[in-house]
Amino acid sequence: MSNRGGGKNRGRNWNHGSGGGRKFFDGSSNYSEHDDRMDRDRKMSDVKRRVSFKPFNGGRNKGVPRLSDIHVLAHLEDEAMGGDGSEGNRRNFSGGNGTTNPGKGNRRRGSPVPRGQPGGRRRLLCGPTSWFEIKIPYGHKYEKDFILRSLLTAIKPVLFIPHYWKVEDTAVSFYIDDFEAALALQKVDRTIGLPDGRKMIVVVRNGAPQFQVNEQLKERMKLAMVKRYNPTTKALNLEKFHNDPDLNDIFCALFRPQIMLAAFDVIKDNIPDLEALNVNNNKLHMLDHFKELAVKVPNLKILHMANNKIPFVTSLDSLKALPLVEINLDGNPLKSRVPDQSSYVSEVRKRLPKVIKLDDMTLPPPIGFDVTDEVAKLPTAKASFLCDMAGADIVRQFLEQYFIIFDSDNRQPLLEAYHEHAMVSMTAYSCSSQRSQQRLISYMPHNRNINAKSDLESRCRYLKLGRLPVVTFLSELPSTKHDPQSFVVDLTLFTPRLIQLTVTGVFKERKLAVTNEPMRSFQRTLVIVPSGGGFCIRNEMIHINNTTWLQKEKAFKDPASNIGYQASSTATASAAPVPAGIPPAAVTVPAVHVGGPDDNTKLQMVQAMVAHSNMNVVWSRKCLEETNWNFERAGFAFAELRKQNRIPPEAFVKN
Repeated sequence: MSNRGGGKNRGRNWNHGSGGGRKFFDGSSNYSEHDDRMDRDRKMSDVKRRVSFKPFNGGRNKGVPRLSDIHVLAHLEDEAMGGDGSEGNRRNFSGGNGTTNPGKGNRRRGSPVPRGQPGGRRRLLCGPTSWFEIKIPYGHKYEKDFILRSLLTAIKPVLFIPHYWKVEDTAVSFYIDDFEAALALQKVDRTIGLPDGRKMIVVVRNGAPQFQVNEQLKERMKLAMVKRYNPTTKALNLEKFHNDPDLNDIFCALFRPQIMLAAFDVIKDNIPDLEALNVNNNKLHMLDHFKELAVKVPNLKILHMANNKIPFVTSLDSLKALPLVEINLDGNPLKSRVPDQSSYVSEVRKRLPKVIKLDDMTLPPPIGFDVTDEVAKLPTAKASFLCDMAGADIVRQFLEQYFIIFDSDNRQPLLEAYHEHAMVSMTAYSCSSQRSQQRLISYMPHNRNINAKSDLESRCRYLKLGRLPVVTFLSELPSTKHDPQSFVVDLTLFTPRLIQLTVTGVFKERKLAVTNEPMRSFQRTLVIVPSGGGFCIRNEMIHINNTTWLQKEKAFKDPASNIGYQASSTATASAAPVPAGIPPAAVTVPAVHVGGPDDNTKLQMVQAMVAHSNMNVVWSRKCLEETNWNFERAGFAFAELRKQNRIPPEAFVKN
């Protein structure tokens, strides 16, 4: 009977040949020269005499054998018969009568499911980074060349490369990284004859060599990289790095993240200007740790990763920060998961937009903006945009007069502001979680949101066509009070026959006996055309929404804003506040020639600034000087500082 508690290989008998009775390895790590084939029957009888079912002496199931005893007996029967795991040497019991159950193979009912493959061999698992340990018990008696030559001959034509050969006690072991070769070696267990008449035991199992990342390993890696680096092209070849002759006694597989990170450290310390890196055929699977490359090898432009185990295109997200212009991914599973070549190129370029060479194939130049902060900076944002300063006066006057009437109690005079065939539409958006007083209930009956109005009939019905229907619709909207200091105007098109502008801002709904008047934000896009001696609106799109917290904090803070447009439709233009960024119509700004204004022009600009801002001469001149005598910038700067209450009172004191 075997010692089932002993050592790493407990409970396993290594038999001579397929019908063997001679035991080379008895489970206790002791080699046995004794040929026990003659004593087999005697041992079997001894085992049967010593092991029996003992009835349980108490309880309801008295006399019934315990399940654990059945398991023990089953194992002992296998061992006593010298079983090698084959079907012919396995005893199975069904119901305790010794009969086999053909419906369930040879496994006794209720017994544990046997592990491994037929023949008692361990099942080998194949993964993207699998390594296998090959162990030859008592192989210390034979030369290394003899063992390897015998194994290669036995599995011909399959080949393998042994790594990290080691003799430990009486056994020799080495590692391979080929699953097909591991299966072949497992099948030749006890089939190779040895000079002393015995058969070679070949134990194969999953397992990678042990390793430890330390300074000694990094120094060995550094020495191996020296001969693999080309200083002319600044290229480093790490293909099949674990097969390097200088590393044949230590495990240095780059698919292990710790080892790859150690390689990055060596590169950073010794080749900081590296531009090309080849890591083909290294069983790379995970690339999360490749994010470190952008920090440790910032100049890397070429990366070859062919014939690895990279599973998905999304794995390339870890390389986004690298300025790669060439990458090779041939032989990786990720390519088979992309439907076609066009999609493959698109997915790679989505993550590496600068790549112009993919898998040795030249790609068309990428389309995009390749601008860095150091090369070019975006211009500073402006509150308003005017494509043509010549249109500033017209736009200011038009908006000023329009909102004076719109905020009055009678909007009928707006008939003169719209074209005979004008078209107007309005959209409104209200979050359902907002309080009822902030919901846009008054605007929903006119809401022409085409995401909600999918049918043509509804879209046409909510579109206001003609001067009278437009003004009737505007008159049904709540009374308002706009904050002119919140206005932002973008004049995007200005020609003698067509003007297009967008104005955004904030207004309150004027309601009687309501202290907390609802505040809204708006955006109105206007298409304006000449009409008689003036201008009128040909097309308008209105969008209403609730204000943001920032808009609410800033709105109606200027004293002029609290006055509002209380004047009637006959009020003069000078009575209304001026929207920010648009000079008043009464101010004529002198033209500035190339090379800067002369003294006479500067004087005129100061006078114009005094009229525009109501500041005294000293502060008006200071404002122009600090904006390099750019009247538009000066007017914008004044309006912004006025909003923020940063202009001191003495600026408005006139001598």
